[in-house]
Amino acid sequence: MTDDEYDFLVASHGDAVPRRDRIRLYDCQLPALDSLLRVMREEGIDREVRITGIFAQAGGRTRIDKEFTDEIDPRTAAALCHEISFYAFERHFEEIAQGEDVDDD
Repeated sequence: MTDDEYDFLVASHGDAVPRRDRIRLYDCQLPALDSLLRVMREEGIDREVRITGIFAQAGGRTRIDKEFTDEIDPRTAAALCHEISFYAFERHFEEIAQGEDVDDD
């Protein structure tokens, strides 16, 4: 990720953006991160969940590290719904990365 790309994310999403050293994505996944942060803000999810890191891993998997804010008890059904949603987000990031691999062949 370039300085300009990181600066754009911070300008667009402020402190919702994980620290730069906690973002390791393929270039094709950066627009998806921007979109995820935007949707979280628009839907108010960012008041309950904070992304602390996002990492593309071997085999095309993507891991999103997150933490719940004080507004949500991690033992509630709402927290479970967020866990399920973030699992789906991780799969979407993987699909994007795999799509790039297919295009590179």
